[in-house]
Amino acid sequence: MQTQPQIYEGATVYGADGEKVGKVHEAGANYIVVAKGFFFPTDYYIPFNAIASSTADGVYLTVSKDEALNQGWDVYPETYATDTAANAAWTGQTTTRGTDATRELADDASVRVPVHEERLETQKRATDAGEVTLNKRVVTETQSVDVPVTEERVRVDWRAPTGETTADGEVFKEGTIEVPVSREVVDVSKRTVQTGQVEVSKEREQRTEQVKDQVRREVVDVDQSGDVQVEQSGNG
Repeated sequence: MQTQPQIYEGATVYGADGEKVGKVHEAGANYIVVAKGFFFPTDYYIPFNAIASSTADGVYLTVSKDEALNQGWDVYPETYATDTAANAAWTGQTTTRGTDATRELADDASVRVPVHEERLETQKRATDAGEVTLNKRVVTETQSVDVPVTEERVRVDWRAPTGETTADGEVFKEGTIEVPVSREVVDVSKRTVQTGQVEVSKEREQRTEQVKDQVRREVVDVDQSGDVQVEQSGNG
């Protein structure tokens, strides 16, 4: 294991070409953590064997800035590579360590900060709202019908005598006179008739239903200190 050089937090790290790489965020056992910039999600873990020299204000590498950023040093050094070459890469799993909010951008550099928000998306699906059941049953009830009928009556009227003389042979004889009497009676029968029909159909109608849910969005706050002018445009 190499002897750890004197590294100061906040010191500026320079490549062998003099280009500014970033600032020292912290020092590990065999590496320094370089903060690439405020908006960059990845730290760089530069091994000590890639450091040519260091002072209280600066750390100077044996490789250029581009070489430093393309050596695979943006993965967390679970295991330190034993390759003594200055461009030896770390091996291990990628980490998503956060960055310090006070990190600086390199001179004459610009970055694009993606800003996101959640938006509601809807889709419709058919679901069972219930059902309508039609049952047909038989109901028995009493129905009355008025029917006019005719019947015969026997009427016996006494008339005043005429005063005429009746012959002897026609009197004092017994006999019976039968007078048939009739009447109408009502015979009842039933027949089935259709009194109507029930038609069942479905209709579709559209209505507006409002749905609500919580969504998140990202907001970039720009803070300034000292005599600094900041121009903003667009929707912040």
